[in-house]
Amino acid sequence: MSELLPLLARQPIFNRKMQVVAYELLCRTSDVNQAIFDNGDRASSQVILHTFTDLSIANVVGQHQAYINFTRTLLLTPPPFDRSQLVVEVLEGQQIDAEMLDSLKILKDQGYTIALDDFVLGPETELLLPYADIVKLDVLALNERQLQEHIDYLKPKGKILLAEKVETYETLEFCKRVGFDLFQGYFLARPKIIKGRKVAESKQAVLQLLSVLHDPNVSTTQVERLISQDPMLSYKLLKLVNSAAFGLPRTIESLRQAITLLGMNIIKNWVNLLAMANLGDKPLELSVAALTRARMCETIAQAGHKGARCDTFFTVGLLSTLDAFMDVPLESLLTNISLSPEITTALLKHEGDEGVVLNIVAHYERGEWDLIDWNYLEKQQITPDVLSHMYLDALAWVSDTMDNMAISRN
Repeated sequence: MSELLPLLARQPIFNRKMQVVAYELLCRTSDVNQAIFDNGDRASSQVILHTFTDLSIANVVGQHQAYINFTRTLLLTPPPFDRSQLVVEVLEGQQIDAEMLDSLKILKDQGYTIALDDFVLGPETELLLPYADIVKLDVLALNERQLQEHIDYLKPKGKILLAEKVETYETLEFCKRVGFDLFQGYFLARPKIIKGRKVAESKQAVLQLLSVLHDPNVSTTQVERLISQDPMLSYKLLKLVNSAAFGLPRTIESLRQAITLLGMNIIKNWVNLLAMANLGDKPLELSVAALTRARMCETIAQAGHKGARCDTFFTVGLLSTLDAFMDVPLESLLTNISLSPEITTALLKHEGDEGVVLNIVAHYERGEWDLIDWNYLEKQQITPDVLSHMYLDALAWVSDTMDNMAISRN
């Protein structure tokens, strides 16, 4: 297991009752509790990736909001994260132009909360105010007269005012007295470094792909566009769809045709496997084991006449091996993928029909005959002999499928 490394730091933000209501997430690359970086785009991107990929937003901030610095570049191409918890904090000193203002309007219309960092009123910065919910004022950079002028101007506009760099009791009391709503600074709490296991870049890309694919609101168009961005993934998927594994009556020549004919859930499953299988540091045998387990779960479901739900059994069997591909506990990984509660419960607790079948297949793989739920299988009219044939058929099917997927290459 890889060593725990500093991923980021979080600093609490308090309300007037001194209750924590949010955290600002800060870039940290070492145990030195200071911001040490020379590229704002990279620093902000790392914080976002570590928060939503290596860790999870729930583990980092719980139910609170997370303030994350956004450079101009990130504002123009924002990542699709949870708008209920993410506060887009616009860094000071960014170039303010029509393109940036349009991006802020889009984010505002989409329901994101927007904060302005280290705000100092001026002709350019005033253009940001129509899109801002929260304005952060540096109480060390502005004197008392300047702070009061800012407050008098911003309060009538309905802005929430956050005092940052509160470093003494006297400063805190002053900020309360003049009308600040939120407070942040060393006097209240220093940033706390959060450590975790960094996922390699290729694995991050796979996890992001899985996350998007399993978003319940993802559209066919989004999936098509996502797959088409990777020529090798597109090629392998089309090659697979046109193979004997699917036995379709005509040649499929486009991703949209494949998605339409096979359905979104089946496409998701195969893209999941293709993505995981192409992690270069994993042995081919792991892909074989994953596909065999998924196929056997699906076959048991088919024997039990689960109908259209059989693809969920395949999903559970496949994703149950995700921890081995990513070298991260399954429970941690699943916080980053929008799965249905039923599938999550099946994977983590082996409950529900999918969970029971997964448990049966896992015990069969390990030769733990006494632990197999034979009563469940009997109700599906599956005898030990039938189960054995299912396993052999799954192995043969996997062998053919692997050849069609060219899964061991590239």
